[in-house]
Amino acid sequence: MSFKRTLRYHWLKFLRLQDNPRKLAAGMALGVFIGITPTVPFHTVAALTLAPLLRISPVTAFLGIQIGNPLLIPAIYLASYKIGQYLLYNGAPLAFPENYTYRELLHLLWQGGLALQVGGLVLALPPAIISYFLTLWVVARFRRRKAQRVPGVIPLPQNHTPPPGPEA
Repeated sequence: MSFKRTLRYHWLKFLRLQDNPRKLAAGMALGVFIGITPTVPFHTVAALTLAPLLRISPVTAFLGIQIGNPLLIPAIYLASYKIGQYLLYNGAPLAFPENYTYRELLHLLWQGGLALQVGGLVLALPPAIISYFLTLWVVARFRRRKAQRVPGVIPLPQNHTPPPGPEA
């Protein structure tokens, strides 16, 4: 199966989900948020655990975490770290200790990890909000168009005028 065909398949599956549009959009927002945060081994577990607890769509949450794919993870992690470094340490780089003691290395890891997590939370918020409203719009638009179509009836063109004839 080609990439284009696979993408279309998943797009159509997404459009055919029958849940409440707000629940679908909230699931997507949760998935995107989790997918951007630097918690790679736990993305799927977190999304599929939180979605039922929040009573939102686990399917769209799973689709949303796919934004944190292996191609984007290095860029996401670097941006998360830089944002966290700027917010927590005023942009000052972390200094390696002169003596590599266990305590000094743990402190360095703590500072770097904290910067990564804080930056990840800040970085994940705007795409999650955008994905909520974008998903809500796409689902509402698709359902509105689907409702306008009546099975078995061919829609008339917009500029169609009825043929002249006797009126009853």
